[in-house]
Amino acid sequence: MKQPSEPKSRPGLIPPSKRLSGEIGLLLVLLLVLALLLAVKPAQGAGVVGSGTPGSCTEAALNTALSGGGSISFNCGGSHTITLTSQKTINSSTTINGGGQITLSGGGTTRLFNLQNGASLTLQNVTLRDGFSSGDGGAIYVERLSTLTLTNSAINSSTAANGGAIALNGWGSSDAGGTLIVTNSSFTGNQSTANAIPGGGNGGGALYITGGSTATVSGSTFSSNTSVNGGGIHILGANLTVSNSTFTANIANNSAGGGGGGAIYVDGTKNFSGVIDISLSTFTNNQSNQLGGAIFTFPEGTGSVLIDQSLFDGNSATGSGQGGAIYHQSATSNGPLNISNSSFVNNNAHATDGSASSGGALWLLDAPVTITSSTFVGNDATTPLPLAADDWRRGFGGAIRTSDATTIVNSTLVNNTAGFVGGAIAGPATVRNTIIANNDGDNPWDIQENCTDELTNGGSNIQFPQKTTGNWNDYECFAGQTAVNPQVGTLGNYGGPTPTVPLLAGSPAINAGSNCPATDQRGFARSGVCDIGAYEFGGGLIITSIAPPWSGLNDVQDVTLTVQGAGFTPSTVVRWNGANRATTYVSPFVVTAVLPAADLDTLGSYTITVYDPDRSLESDPATFTVVSQLYETFLPVVVKP
Repeated sequence: MKQPSEPKSRPGLIPPSKRLSGEIGLLLVLLLVLALLLAVKPAQGAGVVGSGTPGSCTEAALNTALSGGGSISFNCGGSHTITLTSQKTINSSTTINGGGQITLSGGGTTRLFNLQNGASLTLQNVTLRDGFSSGDGGAIYVERLSTLTLTNSAINSSTAANGGAIALNGWGSSDAGGTLIVTNSSFTGNQSTANAIPGGGNGGGALYITGGSTATVSGSTFSSNTSVNGGGIHILGANLTVSNSTFTANIANNSAGGGGGGAIYVDGTKNFSGVIDISLSTFTNNQSNQLGGAIFTFPEGTGSVLIDQSLFDGNSATGSGQGGAIYHQSATSNGPLNISNSSFVNNNAHATDGSASSGGALWLLDAPVTITSSTFVGNDATTPLPLAADDWRRGFGGAIRTSDATTIVNSTLVNNTAGFVGGAIAGPATVRNTIIANNDGDNPWDIQENCTDELTNGGSNIQFPQKTTGNWNDYECFAGQTAVNPQVGTLGNYGGPTPTVPLLAGSPAINAGSNCPATDQRGFARSGVCDIGAYEFGGGLIITSIAPPWSGLNDVQDVTLTVQGAGFTPSTVVRWNGANRATTYVSPFVVTAVLPAADLDTLGSYTITVYDPDRSLESDPATFTVVSQLYETFLPVVVKP
């Protein structure tokens, strides 16, 4: 009997024995390729904390990731808190990105990070909290020559002797120090516990920046931080730049005297010739029980302080009651303070230690100070203690207690109050193009209500009102100058980053200035003969709202549009997509215009602007929308039986 033979292969087919051999070879090749890929693929665990579950995200896993430096991220399966039992020392370039889901906690027992040997640490999208150190830097300590960068992150509820959140130290004001860069981050509820030293020193509820270091803060918030000096930030022989940031309810509580600064405390700059530069920032409801409710600055040498386009609102200095918003004193009489395009509103200096309240907004001593295009409204220097009506300690300098070298240009000081004299200004100053009006000094003789001293008249100033009582000149800031009502409006947002007090149509301040800055406080150009005060009438056009902002094709008809804003004049015209419409001038802040039905019979969005042909100025556009159907809602009327 014939044995069955192996089937003949057909064209295109591989015999089973050869096919099996080929498959084995192919498998070996694939395994070899896979091995090579695994060999060159970076290790996933080295820079990643966790493997997808909360339980995998531990302090030990963080230690492992940190051991190699580089970039570190987290895979914890969602929001997660890792509580540390010891600080992590950073000696190399390291970046930690929490992805907006990770909190690192010190548990109230340990500092979180210590930067040494010129290391750099970048923290992104992470929250640090409950750090603690009996030394400096509750959450992070930065040794000289090291760099810390904080972006989109937060440090909360941390405590240290100095620098509740961060301490950045060097060896003296002329040292290289360290570097801190903070962007879009927040500091809340941090605390410095070091005792006050007579004359200042110690503090920094959030940041303690010393020894020639440099700190840059932008787009960030400091709230409810506390210390003996500098509730938010303490600067000692270092430089600081702050922009677009907010300081709210920070507290400096100094029992030794001589310090303060509810938000920021400065004692000397880098090399004693550096700069503290603050712009586009807001200081609200900060407090000091000594000096400077918001800011205390004591530059040594030629160190300077610059404040621009910032708002100080509701800050308070109690205790010694000096400088409700800012206290500035130069150690060598040449550390300047320059304030521009800023507003001081409802700040107060209320002495409770038996001394006199002074400088509701600013308290200045032994320093060249220039104040330009700024507004002071509702500030108060009144001692809350029961004192006789003729006791000078009741308070003076409702807005400003000046220094000998104070210059005020194109500013507006109205409706400020002092408990005794000088509702606006106490002390000497050279003043130009400025309005000083309706300030109040509460003394039994009704004297020196606006100013305590005759000011050096630089020209084009307005004072109001004025009367003579016996041998005293009441409200007399500029001797021999007739008082006129400046006709100003109420404090509000009329364009620009800070609130201003507008001039009303017909104000004697209009076209009465000379040698003015190129722009007013809002940044609007001054044209022709400039105006007196911080606000240029018609210096710009701004729309704050339009009503109604829409119409419907179901009800096409003429519409009367009300436009609210600032800078309007009788020649102002409302424009629809660049075309003039019949306009009625109501006030510098309101105009109305009739939009004909023909404008409103097509779906779409249209631009509304306000144009002043006399000055060739036009506002930024607002949007009016025509929709297909506009519904009206009628609420039932309920009549009680």
